[in-house]
Amino acid sequence: MNRASQLILTAIGALFMLTLLSGCKHTEESSNADPIEAQVAQAVKEAQLLGDLRLYATTGRRATLPGISQDDTEQAKKMCGVQYMTGTGDAISTTEQREKRKHLIEFMTSYNQVIFEACKQKH
Repeated sequence: MNRASQLILTAIGALFMLTLLSGCKHTEESSNADPIEAQVAQAVKEAQLLGDLRLYATTGRRATLPGISQDDTEQAKKMCGVQYMTGTGDAISTTEQREKRKHLIEFMTSYNQVIFEACKQKH
């Protein structure tokens, strides 16, 4: 992957995290919509446009691929590649950090499931 693609992905990741962590206020209208799924759909669309089907992994002592079964983990890593999601380490000291990590893991789980299927179809 070239430098420009890496910069674009970094910017997209940063924008996603800012959006996710901003704590949007919910209204009656938005309570029916799932913000995580909307973010996943947008992130998947951008990844496919860039041709970057890497899966998100946690950054803890033991990196995991949320949404990918343990049986498929090695195949997924080899076939799709991996990118690490900032803020998903296992050193958590506040309730706020725990909540942020929980939301990131939810996003990663949905994203990885969709991207892994796309990656399998490509190969």
